[in-house]
Amino acid sequence: MGKSLLSVAIAAIFAIPTFAQDIISMKNGTREEANVLEIDETTVRYKKFNNPEGPTYSVKKESVSEITYKNGTKENFDQKSQELPPEKNPNSVWWTKAKETKLGFWMDPLGFAQWGPMVGVSIRVGSNFDVKAHVKFYSKLAPIFSKYMDHSGYGFGLGLEFSKFIPTTNGNFHVGFLVESASMDGKHSDDYWLYLESGSSRIEGYLNESIIQYTFALTGGYTLRFNNIFSIDFSLQAGVTPRYRGDMEPDETLFYGDASLKFGIEL
Repeated sequence: MGKSLLSVAIAAIFAIPTFAQDIISMKNGTREEANVLEIDETTVRYKKFNNPEGPTYSVKKESVSEITYKNGTKENFDQKSQELPPEKNPNSVWWTKAKETKLGFWMDPLGFAQWGPMVGVSIRVGSNFDVKAHVKFYSKLAPIFSKYMDHSGYGFGLGLEFSKFIPTTNGNFHVGFLVESASMDGKHSDDYWLYLESGSSRIEGYLNESIIQYTFALTGGYTLRFNNIFSIDFSLQAGVTPRYRGDMEPDETLFYGDASLKFGIEL
């Protein structure tokens, strides 16, 4: 009986050191025996177990796979990294420069198929919001969707878009508001009489009128970001377009709907 108690006591003595230190397991496969002092959103600070009075060391949480504490509990940092907000996640495109204000340039190739080319600049404030300004060139084949006009001539528009970001690991969702003012030529078919000295004749042709239109729309979409420099954005817009003819009297208000695909670069 005495020998049994002695064996249990010896086993207990040798078992104590097993949980007398914290074990930091790194993603590169190394292990560090330590006394963990502090863990914040980005860093693990500790002292080496064999030198408790020595210097304090620190390691990025993104490099830590798991910590086994002296009481036997474990904390998995692979999962913790995924749970962080994108602007605080080391694996997120927002990690390094999330708080910077950045200037960007972009173009919309879909514009060539719909209205005409569209180019613009943007100012992004961290991972919170941005403001885009654009110039849209209307081609003569642009559909005018008017009860008075058959199609438009050449023209251009100037617009602003204000967007609020919802960050994700690889980019951001965005919702916002778009305003644009555009001027273009409108063409509509008409009949008119041409009086000549020998009489008169009826001629069919096109009459030109200038069009001024304003667009007010809600926008929403997703921006995929690469290395916090390049981006691809897809968005939808829906709103109204009041339109005025040459005499500036209110002519008609149309529903506005559009889609855009923007390729951008930020400096």
